[in-house]
Amino acid sequence: MRAASHSREVGRFAREREMKTILCILLMLAHAALAQGPQNPRQSTATPESATRLFKATGLDRQYEFSSHMKPSYLSGDFDGDGKPDIAILVKQKSSGKIGIAVCHSSTNKVLFIGAGTEVGNGGDNFDWMDIWNVTPKATAARKVGKATAALLKGDALHVERSESASALIYWNGRRYVWRQQGD
Repeated sequence: MRAASHSREVGRFAREREMKTILCILLMLAHAALAQGPQNPRQSTATPESATRLFKATGLDRQYEFSSHMKPSYLSGDFDGDGKPDIAILVKQKSSGKIGIAVCHSSTNKVLFIGAGTEVGNGGDNFDWMDIWNVTPKATAARKVGKATAALLKGDALHVERSESASALIYWNGRRYVWRQQGD
């Protein structure tokens, strides 16, 4: 009787150890997946060919270079609210070294600058402080900016942030990009 009891006890401990090992492996896999960051199709690391062509065609490539100091280096969203995807790209002004964002409106082929030598709200004209950025869909951004401002929001917004510090939403109001402080 004691041998059978002892055998069951040994089996139970072996199963518990096996379960702990499996749990540990699953936790390590989950941690590795989280460390890679969100798998968002609106984000990428390679500069789109259309943006490269647009910068060359307009001569902007003589004044600005694409920056890859942060990942992702560009985001896609409908920033101007025309129903077509636009591109926001990290850039660096060559003459000053100032960092910012170039937003390429796809339907007009117009490029607008946020930072990189162009002053925008509390963000100033150099976004070298920014270490997080992403797209905030229009509906979510509208809730964050409040009813009065939501009417001015034309499309998706850019969320820019300094880790554990300040953040803001930057949105197109039909004429220009506007800074809306979110926290500090």
